[in-house]
Amino acid sequence: MTPDDTPIPIACSLDAGSLAERAGEWRSFVASSVVVVETGTTSVRMELADSPSALATAASLGQRERRCCTFFDASIELESERRTLVLSVPEGAEDALAAFVALLGR
Repeated sequence: MTPDDTPIPIACSLDAGSLAERAGEWRSFVASSVVVVETGTTSVRMELADSPSALATAASLGQRERRCCTFFDASIELESERRTLVLSVPEGAEDALAAFVALLGR
């Protein structure tokens, strides 16, 4: 919901070409920088490889995903032994998250 209680649309603003390019970025990121993917109905958690580039790429992709799909929430959890990118969606957007996870190729 927005501050005035208007629902946030469950939609992506990328065109087909940009979507294909972004999907490739996500698949490459997961293949090279993610060690574990845990999927729930309204969230996906990606445990990152222990490298500065994995963390930087996670932050960049999470931020850009949030811009084109405003219903997504992106955060990075920093713990002493692991770093995790968390993407979550509100109730009602489970199908969009499932399509995103399928796009990851895992």
